Amino acid sequence: MEDICKLKYIYRSLYNFEKEFAETNGITINEGMILCCMKDGNPRLASELYDFVGLSGSRVSRVINSVEKKGFIVREMGIADKRQMIFSLTEPGRQKIKEMQKKKMNLSGLKRQLMNMVE
Repeated sequence: MEDICKLKYIYRSLYNFEKEFAETNGITINEGMILCCMKDGNPRLASELYDFVGLSGSRVSRVINSVEKKGFIVREMGIADKRQMIFSLTEPGRQKIKEMQKKKMNLSGLKRQLMNMVE
């Protein structure tokens, strides 16, 4: 039973971290992961974004759509295969990445909380 209580504390710590991340950056952590995957500026296939984010297909689709609606990425159809979707950063997307890179994420508090739970 104690392990369940520890898991609940871990989930709460991660939830609070994600909430703080969203408040600080104006995007969710999953949206940030999409931008992180694209930070080199190279276009990405949808499958690459799915692999990088590591969420289920429908959840990644929602996150991609959200990042696209915010104007950070654009979608194009593949030339050889029209079923293939290719995503590229927009100028606002590049600016958001630069903005986020200037901010320091404080992971020490989260690490400390998590380490206290596993000890």
